[in-house]
Amino acid sequence: MGRSSSKAASSARDALIFAAPAVVGIVLGILMIGLRFDDPFITYRFADNLARGLGFTFNPDAPERALITTAPLYALALGALAAIGLDIPTSSYVLGVLGLIATAWALGAMGWRHGQPSQGLVAGLVFVAFPLAWLTIGFETPLFMALAGWALFCAGRNRPGWAGALAGLGLGLRGDGALVLLIIVARALLLGQAGWRARLPSALTALATASATYGPLAIFLIAQFGSPIPTTLQTKSAQAVAGLTGFYPNTHFLEGAVLLIQAYLQHLPLFMLIPLAIGLGAYRLAWQSADAARARGWHWPSDVPFLLPVAWAILHLVGYTALGVAPYAWYYAPMLPGLAALIAISITWLASLRPGWATGATIYIALLPLLLMDMRIVDVVRGGTPPPPAEVASKVLPETKVDIYERVGRWIAANTPATATLGVTELGVMSYYAKRTTYDFLGLTLPSELPAIRRGDFVGGLLRLQPDYLALTSINALYDANPQRDDWFAALYAPVAELEDARFWGSPMIIWRRVRLPIKPDVLLDEGVHELGDGWQVTGVAVSTREVITTSPLIISVRLKAGPPLGQRELRVQPIVTQRGDGLPVRSRIIHTDRFFAGEEDWYDFPILPYPDARKGAYDISIRWLDSDREVIAGRVKVPLNAQAAPGATWLPLSSGTSVAQLDAPITTCPGATVNITLTWRAGGPFDADYIVFLHLRAPDGQVIAQADGPPRDGSYPPTVWSSDEIIPDPRTIEVPTNAPLGRYAIVVGLYHPQTGARWPVDDSPARTSDGGVRIGVLRVNPCGR
Repeated sequence: MGRSSSKAASSARDALIFAAPAVVGIVLGILMIGLRFDDPFITYRFADNLARGLGFTFNPDAPERALITTAPLYALALGALAAIGLDIPTSSYVLGVLGLIATAWALGAMGWRHGQPSQGLVAGLVFVAFPLAWLTIGFETPLFMALAGWALFCAGRNRPGWAGALAGLGLGLRGDGALVLLIIVARALLLGQAGWRARLPSALTALATASATYGPLAIFLIAQFGSPIPTTLQTKSAQAVAGLTGFYPNTHFLEGAVLLIQAYLQHLPLFMLIPLAIGLGAYRLAWQSADAARARGWHWPSDVPFLLPVAWAILHLVGYTALGVAPYAWYYAPMLPGLAALIAISITWLASLRPGWATGATIYIALLPLLLMDMRIVDVVRGGTPPPPAEVASKVLPETKVDIYERVGRWIAANTPATATLGVTELGVMSYYAKRTTYDFLGLTLPSELPAIRRGDFVGGLLRLQPDYLALTSINALYDANPQRDDWFAALYAPVAELEDARFWGSPMIIWRRVRLPIKPDVLLDEGVHELGDGWQVTGVAVSTREVITTSPLIISVRLKAGPPLGQRELRVQPIVTQRGDGLPVRSRIIHTDRFFAGEEDWYDFPILPYPDARKGAYDISIRWLDSDREVIAGRVKVPLNAQAAPGATWLPLSSGTSVAQLDAPITTCPGATVNITLTWRAGGPFDADYIVFLHLRAPDGQVIAQADGPPRDGSYPPTVWSSDEIIPDPRTIEVPTNAPLGRYAIVVGLYHPQTGARWPVDDSPARTSDGGVRIGVLRVNPCGR
């Protein structure tokens, strides 16, 4: 009877290891229905496109094919479920809840295997109740943690084949599954008393089965994207350098872990029990491990409970910190199985000091702060408003942006052409529901933009992409900038919808439509090397057009070559009139010089909306650091004259298509008079220099009695800005000498090089002079007063 009762009690306790976490997980899963996050929808879009026959891609028509989901295997699985008619977000939610329960079961099984069923029960309950675990719902993370947990369980039971196979599947879900495989192989090689040669087959078996499960996916991804490694890690690392994180600017991964603890404590001071329990559990685990190793002649034992998930937590923290990954709350979740194990170790140890009622009481004390924080999440899911994002307390609660993002996406789907492109800052939800080619300004969709993201050039992405539609928040639309307030933006985009959500800090969301053709700085003006100062150089200048239209934005693109780091500097760009008078509007941008690599070159775009009454003429492009007197002049644009030729004008050729209008009537004057003559040029081919105009009065014998040389239009419109067939009126004055004989004089014009004096060639014609001029008319000198 005693044995039967003991056996029954043991069976009930073993069943409780699996039943209790399942009940807690199911209850919390029901309470949290509606919990959604933006990032998983990136993976959902891959799955949706696959199910709709558009291929395994995010943007089927994108110029760059990028693997921007961290969970390719998860996307394939969701795509398969969608192909049979299941809703992708709903399927992912259910898989997430099941994944958390399965991870809790793996922890319970680890404790049970080591003869510590109470530890297994507590570890499973703590894990499934941990609020941070529920901030991964909808991600691949719960399923990944489940596969990893069971892989570690199999490794602990000396089943390397199963351990490797599960780790390989986990690697398909997340790239950091490589850490789990590393632990499995290391355990096979290092733990136990047998020599390494005897342990080598187990390690090789784990590697082989991992390759068998992950290999086909890797081959598929290489065929599709050229690499099995998602670009997301590069993107998040570039964002971290730029200061963009899920927490605060320039927050490192280790600092993010501290902020998470602070956030929980702000909500609930009782939460201090959790880090205390983790610390106590770490001490107890270290003591147990050392004691067991000592008993085995300092061979590290393989049967210490929870050693493997704790090692996983440590490696995860170290690896993410070393890689410089930008911290987001859910990035810490893979540490939870190890942390839950440490809490379980500390709780059961404390309970063992006071047997009986203390065991249950200690478990309740550990679960209480976790469950209370879960209720905070439930409150937000049910309509509560979380703290503003600037507050630390907000970092452990779901954001309230998914609902309004979904409304934006559905508006785009219903009101735009199927071929429209959409630009957003946060990519997931809006792209999924919009079902349009969608680009983000934080570097995910176009890996070629990552150098600009690293340097904090978020506005540049918008200028380079200029999608058909934009969906932007009202605050921090492009992380650290809001172009919606700029005049050039208002000239390029018009608002077409405004959606509000009182719970979302960035409300209202404004949808913009591009109202003119894209403006691209694809006209190269200058590729010379110009010293900007302090070791920095300007090595190129390009513009969207040489001919400025005062109602249309002008983009000036400047290529910088990095010198030594100078900190945060402001670069000032302005088109100024060639005679150094006023200019077009100034545009300045912050350049984070310390985010450049040594010698790195790249372009920065400066959008300018010219003044409506901008002076007509040529403008040099001035570039300088705002706090420096050194100026680079490189490239030239113009506000066109828009002049018209006189009807029926006779054009006298020079060469290369350039010609000058013949004067329609003789000019009459007297000795000593000043004569106004307007030359009218019709431009032909491009000029290689700012040629100078000569204007001569020539006697019948060819002698020059007067001349007036100078640049066209007093230098305000040099020939290098002339466009083919453009009409250029060129008013000039010439003084007739007081001793000039009465009679007829030829008016001869032409062009010559400002440095060499060589004249612009003149084609043969009746108007050509022997010295390379063109006779355009006659001036009569009559007696004064007549």
